[in-house]
Amino acid sequence: MDIYCRVTPYGLVPLYDSDHDLKQRLRVGSTVRCRVSQPRNYEFHKKFFALVRLTYDNLPLPLVERWKIHSVDDMLRRFKRDLGYFTSSVNELGEREVEYKSISFAAMDEEEFERFYNGSVNLVLDKYIRGLEREDLLAEVEHFM
Repeated sequence: MDIYCRVTPYGLVPLYDSDHDLKQRLRVGSTVRCRVSQPRNYEFHKKFFALVRLTYDNLPLPLVERWKIHSVDDMLRRFKRDLGYFTSSVNELGEREVEYKSISFAAMDEEEFERFYNGSVNLVLDKYIRGLEREDLLAEVEHFM
């Protein structure tokens, strides 16, 4: 059971009526296992995709040709590849298969997504579009949103 709570000086308080109803099912004195994570911020998610789009729109032609980047989805896969956000296996024919991990709201909490986003910004600055200042890139992402 997952419930959303708000942190107060007195502890965690269920956020919605439905969360309160679920919490009421728990017996006082019982032991429960909790996993605390901060849900993803939709605005931060949009900010990441603005970064991907800006990178795609401004990627130098030699990199476009070398990496075969023909769409925003190709650019996103490149981010995941360069950040090691994939699994690799060899199929029964001996061919290497790559499966990129999901960055969906269900797959990543806010903290993990923030690490992924910061790694992506570093990739853009260090590998994809060199010569940009971090502040300039971040300002352009904000403007692009």
